[in-house]
Amino acid sequence: MSLRRWSAPKALALVAITAAWLAAGVGVYLALGAHRATVAAGASRPGEEPAVAGPLQRLPGTLYLVQNGTLYRLQHGSFTPLLTARGTASWTMPAVSPNGQSLVVVRRDYAYSDLYLVDTNGHTQAQLTHDASGTVELNHWAMYPKIGADGSTLWFSYDPKDVYSSYNVVMAVWSMPLGGTASQMREWTIPHDYTGGDVQPVPLPSGAGVIYTKYALETAENRIMGQLWLSNRAGTAGVALTPPDDDCSQPALSPDGRRVAMICTGGKQLASIEVAAFDGRTLGPRQVVVSGQLAAQPTWSPDGQSLVYLAAEGITGHFQLWRQEVPPSPPIPSDVPTPIPTRPATPPPGAQVGSPTPSVSTAQAVPTPTPIPPPPPVKLTTNLDFDATSTIAWHV
Repeated sequence: MSLRRWSAPKALALVAITAAWLAAGVGVYLALGAHRATVAAGASRPGEEPAVAGPLQRLPGTLYLVQNGTLYRLQHGSFTPLLTARGTASWTMPAVSPNGQSLVVVRRDYAYSDLYLVDTNGHTQAQLTHDASGTVELNHWAMYPKIGADGSTLWFSYDPKDVYSSYNVVMAVWSMPLGGTASQMREWTIPHDYTGGDVQPVPLPSGAGVIYTKYALETAENRIMGQLWLSNRAGTAGVALTPPDDDCSQPALSPDGRRVAMICTGGKQLASIEVAAFDGRTLGPRQVVVSGQLAAQPTWSPDGQSLVYLAAEGITGHFQLWRQEVPPSPPIPSDVPTPIPTRPATPPPGAQVGSPTPSVSTAQAVPTPTPIPPPPPVKLTTNLDFDATSTIAWHV
């Protein structure tokens, strides 16, 4: 088309249409921008925002959580930083002592991690492991510490080295006296190679056993799945508490030792928090108390009536702190009491004694009570982002 054929009115019309297109495009962009989530702004640091009266302030006791490698103490709704991430070193996985006066925390560095004993103000009392080596392949990882009910035994996951395959980093559950040396370390579990191994130990109150997560290759679909296992004797294979297809992990034992909370995914992305009765050997039927969330780190309240946990929320995917009330366990049905046997009277001399008549029990089976459905979970924080791979410690 020749430029000479464009008249002044046509040129002005073209300019007007172009301006209208630009105005519409900019307007739509600004309108949509007003509704965009501020993902780039990132999460706030705990304690940056003023405390507002609510469920967070009503949490009893003291909690220890980690955000971005910094350990925080939470009391009465207020956060206090105790150990700050610096350089390549960060802090994670706090465990509180039974008396609440000290913590064991993981200090994670570039290619190794160590356990430190600190007081409740974050002052270092002792370095408990020394896992750095001049040769990177000989570095070790110590993770998931727990202090036993006796207050003097330390449980944790640790990677014993395979001298022929140093790249095979597989964790096992170990114990040693709190403040002991490497020569006093005792291996409790036998992990599967090339799977991640045995992690997240939870010692029994008696100290005579430990619940933990065992990772293994699920051959049908060629993927790694988690199972809860129990070991009652050091160096033994232990027994499984959950099926492999349920992909359960992160066990948490209630303060009275009678219930276990766990995360189960069934191999899916979203998780459920489930609770089961525990008699020291086996788990009872599991009850789902939270479902449909990307949840992690269930932790019992000191009174055993609720759990706190971390779950991602919204487009940011930031992990907030949540609380879930846990209904009481239904009573275990029992049969009609069996009469205490007594010694039969001695028959007189010469009397004929017949065979005892089998007795038939007329007791009817007691139906299992229907579990009470739990109330919905309560979100405790709104603009934070806790480290979902770090455990939570809670002490009254």
